[in-house]
Amino acid sequence: MPSKNAQETGLDHLSAMRALVRIVELGSFSAAARELKVATSTIARKITALETMLGVPLLHRSTHHVGLTEAGSLYHARAVSMIADLDDTLRVVAELDSAPSGPLKLTAPVAFGRRYLAPLVAPFLELYPAVQLDLRLTDNHNDMVMGGFDLDIHEGENYLDNLIVQPLSRNDSILCAAPSYLARRGRPRTPADLAQHNCLRYLHPEGDPRWHLSNGQGVQSLLPSGNLQSDHSELLLETTRAGLGIAEFEIWLIRDLLVSGELEVVLPDHRLENALTGRQIYMAYLPNRRFSTKVRVLREFMAQRLKGIGELPDRNLVPCLAGEF
Repeated sequence: MPSKNAQETGLDHLSAMRALVRIVELGSFSAAARELKVATSTIARKITALETMLGVPLLHRSTHHVGLTEAGSLYHARAVSMIADLDDTLRVVAELDSAPSGPLKLTAPVAFGRRYLAPLVAPFLELYPAVQLDLRLTDNHNDMVMGGFDLDIHEGENYLDNLIVQPLSRNDSILCAAPSYLARRGRPRTPADLAQHNCLRYLHPEGDPRWHLSNGQGVQSLLPSGNLQSDHSELLLETTRAGLGIAEFEIWLIRDLLVSGELEVVLPDHRLENALTGRQIYMAYLPNRRFSTKVRVLREFMAQRLKGIGELPDRNLVPCLAGEF
């Protein structure tokens, strides 16, 4: 059938678009009508007018089921994105002359969240008391759309498709040990020396069990061996602090221990390459959150306080590095 324009059909296109999205998501005309507080016949007329305007059927209708046609699937996918962008624009405009407020959902890895985000929650909410912060800590990356997250702080580059990203810091990994261990067993001078040491291994189902050590001139790979392995980085950290052996850690996890001298860098001219944790720590958010005032102030707050956390502190602050290089 020939398509018509919205004026010819008397169609409120945005209202019809919203109605179709709710019909698909709720599974029936009657459920969408109840949510939108209109008669079922009104919803049906909107969809009929929309199909008339477009010149194609969008829905398969039966007594007990509503499904999308091929054209309907294409229209629905675009409609969901357009409505989300419109709602975000309306929200941003409404926020222009007001303080950031309302729900704000943030996710981050568990150890990172405990160490760095927990101390920042109170200062942030003191600055923005009208915000209701929902902070979820997990080591399993969440789908930001399905989870309703506004901002994701994460390491690595494996999850960034279709997201806007803002780097916070390099994410360097090093080997370290307690001074008591190094006094007892000696300090490795080359990666080959690690074969004579008790190496504590972090395990991840998707990770490479080998250590890949780079000094800027090449990479040496080895499979570390020792009397402890674990999938919990904080457990390995406690045993390393106790002097059990040498372990690999991302610098953000041990910065304060390096500065205090409780841990020392092993092979300070080497860094570990780890495809799982990547080379950067990022903040990531959906394109339709880019203009949100509350997301912006959270990003600015985190960027200021977390800058450079994954990088080795100034070597003058780290006792074991003072005479290196």
